[in-house]
Amino acid sequence: MRKILIPIILVLSLQSCNIVESYICKEGNSDSEVFRAKSNAISTDSNLAKEKALFNAKADIAEEIDAYILDKYSYQTFLADPEFEAKLNTARKNMLNEISIVCSKTIPKKDMYKSFVSIEISRQSIYDELERRLNEETQ
Repeated sequence: MRKILIPIILVLSLQSCNIVESYICKEGNSDSEVFRAKSNAISTDSNLAKEKALFNAKADIAEEIDAYILDKYSYQTFLADPEFEAKLNTARKNMLNEISIVCSKTIPKKDMYKSFVSIEISRQSIYDELERRLNEETQ
């Protein structure tokens, strides 16, 4: 009986850690109002773990924003224009500065830190920034 009970308890305790971690910073799905991304990272330094998690989440949300831009403006023939492409890249960088951190948690584990982050940015602010850049281009 003891031989069976110990492995079951061990498996349940390991699974409970994964279950708990899956609910930390769970705000990660984009919808019609906002783009969202979530990520986690592990490091021996808590600040580095936070920075890595934030960087990964920003990379994920940047991919979503790029797909949105291509979908929204691919019909515009001036997207092949290098000058406009440069302005669009500047707009992307400005957008990433406007990201809100919705959740940020760091959990110490032995000699390591596991950091979780969830970020978001409104679709409207992205649309407004793109339209502003587009109007600058055409004027």
